[in-house]
Amino acid sequence: MTTYETPPAWFDPALVKLLEKKRDRSGIHPFKRLLDWAVRQPLKVIVPREVFNTHKHTWSDIERLVQEGIEMIKLGNYQPDVVVGIKSGGAFIANYVASCLGVGIVGYMKASHYSDKSGSIATTVFQMGEAAVIKESCTVEVLEKRVLLVDDQVATGASLQAAKQHLQDRGAGTVKTYCLFAKDPELVDYFNNPGLGIYFPWGKDA
Repeated sequence: MTTYETPPAWFDPALVKLLEKKRDRSGIHPFKRLLDWAVRQPLKVIVPREVFNTHKHTWSDIERLVQEGIEMIKLGNYQPDVVVGIKSGGAFIANYVASCLGVGIVGYMKASHYSDKSGSIATTVFQMGEAAVIKESCTVEVLEKRVLLVDDQVATGASLQAAKQHLQDRGAGTVKTYCLFAKDPELVDYFNNPGLGIYFPWGKDA
């Protein structure tokens, strides 16, 4: 059984149940668990870190990455009025991003191009080609606001673009995007590292 770190003080308590759900892999079929293991092992050996980052990120690692990302955003002279995190990974870091930027309004939304019910990396990989849909609307007002849309990582860009369009449809003045990992730098305005992360303090991902 995997032991996870306790979330830091800045973590939004309203997201604790979502965090627990994200970490819970008990419902994954044993075959999918085996398939997930088989998917991860070669990544540790043959795949460059620029493609899949296999470092087991801690909350401290996440804080460091966000702080570095904030510097890039400030250098880009972008000061948002609102920070919106995409569930689940983007929502988990949105509060810290907002705090570092001095932003007092944080919202959440859910946009996905795959089903996250199984928690299986292998299942996720096979579903990545599906169209992105908005599953939960943004929880805060964005009309004529400068918005920073946050996710933990961007693989195809489908979810991020769907979320951005949703915010624009709701009248956002400007929407810029930030993530920790981006498979393609062209998909996002600001990011820390190329490629995709696998191990986060909120669980395994792909």
